[in-house]
Amino acid sequence: MRRLALAVAAAALACGAETPPAFTTGPGVTSVTMPGTSTSTSSTSSAGSSSSTSTSGGAEDSAAASTAGVSTFDMDPAPDLGDPQPEGCKGKIDFVFVISALGTMAGEQDQLVASFPGFLDVLETKFAGFDRHIISVNTDEQWRGLGCEVPEHCGNEGNCGPNAPDYVCGSYADTVFKCDRTRGAGLLYNAGPFATNHVCELYGGSRYIIEGETDPDAFACIAQVGTFGDDPPLADTLVAAVSDELNGPGGCNEGFLRDDALLVFVFIMDNEDVKSVLSAKKVHDAVVAAKGGDEHAVVGLAIIAQPLEGEPVPGCVYDDGLWPIHLREVIKTFDYHHEGNICADSYDGFFSEAADLVHEACNAFIPQ
Repeated sequence: MRRLALAVAAAALACGAETPPAFTTGPGVTSVTMPGTSTSTSSTSSAGSSSSTSTSGGAEDSAAASTAGVSTFDMDPAPDLGDPQPEGCKGKIDFVFVISALGTMAGEQDQLVASFPGFLDVLETKFAGFDRHIISVNTDEQWRGLGCEVPEHCGNEGNCGPNAPDYVCGSYADTVFKCDRTRGAGLLYNAGPFATNHVCELYGGSRYIIEGETDPDAFACIAQVGTFGDDPPLADTLVAAVSDELNGPGGCNEGFLRDDALLVFVFIMDNEDVKSVLSAKKVHDAVVAAKGGDEHAVVGLAIIAQPLEGEPVPGCVYDDGLWPIHLREVIKTFDYHHEGNICADSYDGFFSEAADLVHEACNAFIPQ
């Protein structure tokens, strides 16, 4: 019995039976600061503690205690429990692009298209090996190609005008379905001036890009939304895009939103979002609820109007400071947020800076 008691004591000390040393529970303290904004997330973490007790039992006890780390008794090896710290966000990220297709976005569409290669480079270099979902969602409740089918264009010109000469008149009859006319649904057929003007055929047959996509132009196809859209409620569109209705079984975005993935949404708009009816708080609460109530599971990004610095860019919109910008108020409700200038010559810098923030958020987000 005495030898058995010594064996048990040695095993307890060797395996850390009471509390694993230096093990931290819960997310650590993270602070991120980006140009033009301040983002942070914090939570308390407590390190495990260990305690030891001793009783006097003669020389044999002392000898046993001094060699507790190297047992001389026949024992099975300690079980391999693996890495106690799970990988941040499990390498999964869901990207939602909410892009205005209002007629004022013609110049910004060019800048956005020019930035697509830079965004793809960011994905391949900073998120190599990540399991990514990427969706670009409809901000309207109709299909934009209907604007091409009017007599002014298809009726008289046989196409959709000089900025959409490759649009095929009448093609909507066989290719446009309910989801193409649903706000918040993934876009597959962007039509009109400056748009893709053909159906995007994505890997797996879904309305969003998934890991395994082999078409290098897939992102440009779904994100080149054109300028035949309505004045869009971007904030309300985001809520629709992550709703159970669209992401559940049979929904237009079925399978897009994953419980164990970090959610990153991106607003791109050159004017104020005056059409959304949901307050910034209500948008925040709906998005967090869609992520199971986890505040740290969301990153909010926006390319929007900024205060004028230097010479203005012709045709661009600037923040005059007279009214709060709704989309800025929305992203600021999230601990991790960053915004870029809609009037910038290129959005490459924004995507690069945002990627660093997303990495920080990913390291802090531990899916339950």
